[in-house]
Amino acid sequence: METLKWIAYEKWDAKQKSLPSFECPHCEGKDVATLPYDSEEGYCPACNGKLLLTDMLGFHQVMAPDSAPDEVARDYMTIHETLLLFTGIRYFWEKNKEVLSNCLFVKDGPLSIRAQYSKLVAPIRRFLAFARGKGYQVNIIGQEKTGKFAEHLQLIGSQALPESVFVPSNAYIKEHIQHRPDRGAPYGKDTNYGAKVFVRLSHFHQSVLNIPTGEYVENPTLSNFMGAERIFATLPTILSSRFEGALLPIELAHSVASLSTYPSAQILKIFAEVSSQKNS
Repeated sequence: METLKWIAYEKWDAKQKSLPSFECPHCEGKDVATLPYDSEEGYCPACNGKLLLTDMLGFHQVMAPDSAPDEVARDYMTIHETLLLFTGIRYFWEKNKEVLSNCLFVKDGPLSIRAQYSKLVAPIRRFLAFARGKGYQVNIIGQEKTGKFAEHLQLIGSQALPESVFVPSNAYIKEHIQHRPDRGAPYGKDTNYGAKVFVRLSHFHQSVLNIPTGEYVENPTLSNFMGAERIFATLPTILSSRFEGALLPIELAHSVASLSTYPSAQILKIFAEVSSQKNS
C-alpha cells in the first residue's frame, strides 16, 4: 500500500498533490471521486460513498458483483509486479538515493500497464524524469519473451550482427509489428513507461527489452534511454546459458516460484498430511 500511495500521490516531490479524479464505484460518476493527499480512504463528494485508494485503479469497472472476466487476474498481477518493482526503488530513494545508480531492476515482462490501470504510468514517468533531473539514474529493464515483439525478433534477429541493437520507431511498430495503419495515438503513449529495443548480444542471445526514457518519447534513440550504457554493459554478466536470451535474475525468480521445485513440493506434502490428520 505504501508504494501505491508513493506513486499515486507522487510523494517523491515536496509538493503535496491530491489524487487525480477517478470514477466512483458507487454512483459511477465519471471522474468525480478523489482523495486528499496521502489518504488510503475517504468519501465520494457526489454520493458520499466510501472510497478506497485502490478504487482509483478501476477494477470495479470490469467486475460484476458475482463474476469477473479472466483479464482481471492478469491485470492484477501486472499491478502487483509493478508495485513490487517500485517498492525496491522507493526504499532506496527514501534511504540511500546514491545506491540507485548502482542497481539494475529487472522485470519479467514489458514496462507497461494497460487499460484503465494505466493511471499509474504518468506518475511513474514523472518520477523517473524527476530522479534523472536530480542526478539519480534509475536503471530498469523489462524483458519480453513472448508476444508480437518477441515473434518479430525471431524473424529479424538472425540478420543482425552480434552486439547490435535496434530501436523501432512508432511507424515501424505500427507497420511491421502491429500491422495497422500509422494513424491515431502513438504506440504506448498512455500505457508504456519503457520503450522497446531489440538486442542481439551473440548468436545465442537476443532479447526484446523495455528501457525507460523518463517522459514519453514517440521515436526514441539510444540517447533517450535511461542508463543505457551501463545496462548494455551489464547484460553480458547476467546472461544464462540454459535458455536462449535468458537473464539470470528472471530465471532464478522462476525457479524459486515454481511449485515443482523440491521445497514447495515438501510444503504441499506437509500441508496435506496435517489436513488429513485434522479430518480423521
